[in-house]
Amino acid sequence: METNETLKMALLQETETAVFKMMEQLQSLPEGDLNTLERTVLSTCLAVGQRWLEAVLQHPRAENHPQARRQGGCGHRQRLVGERPKQLLTLMGKITVRRPYYQCLLPEGAEEASGCSHGQAPFDKVWGIEAGRSSPGVQQLVSYLAASMTLEEAATVFQSIFPLKMSARQVQSLMQPVGEQLILREDEQKECIFQEATRKQTVSHPKEQGLPEDIRRLYIELDGVLARMRRGSVSMEKQEVERDGDVYREIKVGAVFEAAHGRERSGLAQGVFVDGACPIKYVARRSSAEAFGPHLYTLAQACGVERAKQVVVLGDGAAWIWRLAAEHFPQAVQIVDLWHAREHVWKVANAVYGRGKPQGALWAKHACDLLSEGKVKHLIIEIEALPVVPPEPGASRSVAEIEADYFRTNALRMRYPHFRAQGMHIGSGIAEAACKTVVSTRAKRAGMRWTPGGLDAVLALRTAVLNGSYRDFWKERPHLVA
Repeated sequence: METNETLKMALLQETETAVFKMMEQLQSLPEGDLNTLERTVLSTCLAVGQRWLEAVLQHPRAENHPQARRQGGCGHRQRLVGERPKQLLTLMGKITVRRPYYQCLLPEGAEEASGCSHGQAPFDKVWGIEAGRSSPGVQQLVSYLAASMTLEEAATVFQSIFPLKMSARQVQSLMQPVGEQLILREDEQKECIFQEATRKQTVSHPKEQGLPEDIRRLYIELDGVLARMRRGSVSMEKQEVERDGDVYREIKVGAVFEAAHGRERSGLAQGVFVDGACPIKYVARRSSAEAFGPHLYTLAQACGVERAKQVVVLGDGAAWIWRLAAEHFPQAVQIVDLWHAREHVWKVANAVYGRGKPQGALWAKHACDLLSEGKVKHLIIEIEALPVVPPEPGASRSVAEIEADYFRTNALRMRYPHFRAQGMHIGSGIAEAACKTVVSTRAKRAGMRWTPGGLDAVLALRTAVLNGSYRDFWKERPHLVA
């Protein structure tokens, strides 16, 4: 009780001093100058906060005398050598705390233990500041800003809010370990999901009571987007080594959402409304399709794929999308995005008739109508009836032959009247928007080139912020992330 009273009196004294100082400043403040008043009050609050932080952090040490000897984390006995100051950047400003510092007592001829630094301040471990000279609050806010802004912008915004100095390099050093920990957290969640799935396959369980209601329809949309990498930062293929210029790697992006009752009427089915989209969750990885699949499945699990009466996988027709869907969502309805399918129609028209030719435009319009009506077999017949054109340089078959196979392979995924009669999406606009939202607006600005670690960390930060899981991550980690 005495300890609490002493601390309370110290805090009250600091507050009283700051209030009297602020009142002196307000005496010269002209009436109506709200801007200056607001800044004066804010600066006073921050100054009081600094003093409070220092007082609270120092007080327990002042009341409890440190022991002269202790067992160090490295395994050595340590002796107290005195107090050493540590400056810490907090949301209130820079503070300085003095804490007991211990050095290792190495027996003569003894070898150093792994990780032995010869010195240690137990205070730093207790308060979670071993990893650096910033508080967890600063790291949390700076990393949040870096998820949506460039490093320079994040530093500028931080300095505009708080009277503190922050550089782009500091932002990077603070946010990178947070992104790396988010990646580890995602990997752990993935492992748990697949272990649980394996357990369910081997052990029969009765249906649990009180589960959430079933989901009418769950959508999974996929796409890929290229990001520019620093040359030499990734393994390069022979042709990349031989040519100058930038190196690009694909980021796989997935969007998962529940179908909601929509307001848009279907243009292909009378009296039917197209599904709306409930809050969208994202996953993004710079990886192969095989490595990306488990992460997408983990997100789908979190969104309730096991409770979904129907699952729809929608993509642009890339082969990796359907391989992934077949492996992880074998019962799903597969749909090729109508607008991408139309692009393949126009590719045929341009190859046969020439780009911008009226005859090609007329043919493409008719072919797109067949596509929208789900008459894919008729469309293939129309393509095969076109004048023969030679293959493009480096190709063994003509564009028309290649595209005919494309439509033949994806015919079941192009039953657009059937899909629209059920109110399903037939366009992957949400996946394309996800590529822009998750990747392009943050990682594809003018002049940006990435290292693998930097890009991966930013993607993890961005998806955590967009998915609303960033705050939960910090609730689990009150200490500075290293």
